[in-house]
Amino acid sequence: FGALTSMVDLVTDVYVTYTFWSGGKMGYFKASVASLAVSISVQVILVFFQNKRLGPERILKEVFPVLIGFKPAVDAYRVAKGEKQIKGASLDSLTEMSYIKGIEMFAEAIPGVIIQLMAIARSGDDIAAWISVVISALTTGYGGATISYDYDTDPDKREQTPDFYGYVPSNPRQRSLVFTTLVFFGAGMLMIRSMTIVMLGMIGMEWALVYIGLDLCLYLFIKMLRDDLWHWLPLGGNAEIIFSIIARVLVKIVTDFTSVVQFRHPNEVGGIYWAFSSLLTIISLPASILIFQIHVGEKHVLAFAWRLLYILIPCTSFVFGIFMVSIDKQYRYTFISKTRGKDLTIKGFRDANTDEMKAIKIFKKSNHHWKSIEDDVRAWVESNWGRWEEEKPIWFDENMKARIPLEWIPMKTARREEKQR
Repeated sequence: FGALTSMVDLVTDVYVTYTFWSGGKMGYFKASVASLAVSISVQVILVFFQNKRLGPERILKEVFPVLIGFKPAVDAYRVAKGEKQIKGASLDSLTEMSYIKGIEMFAEAIPGVIIQLMAIARSGDDIAAWISVVISALTTGYGGATISYDYDTDPDKREQTPDFYGYVPSNPRQRSLVFTTLVFFGAGMLMIRSMTIVMLGMIGMEWALVYIGLDLCLYLFIKMLRDDLWHWLPLGGNAEIIFSIIARVLVKIVTDFTSVVQFRHPNEVGGIYWAFSSLLTIISLPASILIFQIHVGEKHVLAFAWRLLYILIPCTSFVFGIFMVSIDKQYRYTFISKTRGKDLTIKGFRDANTDEMKAIKIFKKSNHHWKSIEDDVRAWVESNWGRWEEEKPIWFDENMKARIPLEWIPMKTARREEKQR
């Protein structure tokens, strides 16, 4: 269903883009085409990093669904089938699907809603544009809700990180309520943030760019100050530098516009900054309207903006209140947690009571997250490698072996075999 809604959203966006072209609104038309091109480009970059160890043939095979708009359907099918992470791939199916959805939000849904709201604000009500805006907002809300819900209800995630995953209750009725509130909360936050950008953009594009730029710079500065800039993906080499910057910016912008609750994870934005970003989004709308009133003062635009504000902020806040009441209360602290990604990784390794769990916590994360305990990890590997080779536990497969540094393998024969493999 999620893949279907993404494709319906794409169709409505294409239709509205066509109406911009046919109506002579070339600025809106070019902006819509550009957002689609950026979305496809970033998805292709992700597919490359995901499959770079599997050869050019695999990369081309995975790029094709991106180019024809079927990537969400392919990813949804793999997750539904329970497909495991294949040897050499950087991400499992669920994580890849989540990042593809995030890219669609970043490059298609968010710009699409901004462009269409600006067209409505300038030209008056347009039924087709309103239909497309509502569909885009709800589709984005549904996508964000799916990401958060799928991660939280995944049995492996709950077993691996019980302190973070588990807020969705077991009662079916409450589960439905939590999911529904996630959808409408995400849609509401998208409309609020987008309208803020519209108001600032109508004063002058530099206002919107400065607002977004300062917000991003503050976020990245705090990440660096807390030694939390490195992303968790273990891509290795220069790829980790590039991807860390791209991922931090992309996830921050998506969080600003949609407040996807999964992104409060310490590996992403983090709980306390997620809460700050959400509050800033809500405060920014009335502030931007007041600034517009001082500098421009177009009455019909102001009337439109205030009307949306009086609907969106109370409704979105009410929905979030229902969400917080409905979730398992022991997880409410995660929405204001100060835990960093590396703190979670180290704690997970030290608290794990099985070798499998320790391996998952360490070798599926960037070594920048556990560099401070590298000696402990190496000692653990060296003291257990022989037993793992003899017992051959299920988790100790080719994919996991490939993640362990060759110099940590204690036996020369085993080290030579791994190097050849």
